[in-house]
Formats: sequence, C-alpha cells, structure tokens
Amino acid sequence: MQNTSPVGCAAQFVGGLTVLARILEVAPPTVHEWKVGKRPVPAARCLAIELATKGTVTRKQLRPDDWHKYWPELAQAPANTAQAATETVAGQGA
Repeated sequence: MQNTSPVGCAAQFVGGLTVLARILEVAPPTVHEWKVGKRPVPAARCLAIELATKGTVTRKQLRPDDWHKYWPELAQAPANTAQAATETVAGQGA
C-alpha cells in the first residue's frame, strides 16, 4: 500500500511512524491520527517534519488550506530550487 498522505510520506522517509513520533516527541497514535486525517498536523510540528524529511515533505503539503496564515514568507519563496536558480540567473542578466 502506498502512502499518499504527507505524514505517511514523512514517516516512510524517516523510517516509520514510530520513528517520526520519536523525532517529534509525540505518541505514535498521534502521528497515525495525522496520517489518516483524523486530526490536522499542528502548525507547531510542521517545520520539524519538513526538516526531518530534508524538505521532501513541506509545510505547504502538511497544511494545504492554511499554510499562508502561519508562514506568509513561503508565499514569496520560489516553489523549488530550480526555479530559484532560474530567477537568480535571469536577474543577473538584467
């Protein structure tokens, strides 16, 4: 079975749901509730998940409906590093 939820992907990246729970200092059932959508991932935990997954799972993915309320600076950030590099090179030619 494929993990399609961002939390499922994060758990898979770090080595399992229990490992992710340990990293976040929460109980494994809590992470499971986030994974299945029973409860949203608290905004306070999203950055830790993003860092633990080395950016593979982002805060935008974890809170797609309200990320901009918590991290407005992400609205200005390029979607990916390739885009950032393109914009940097384009800006130097002007």
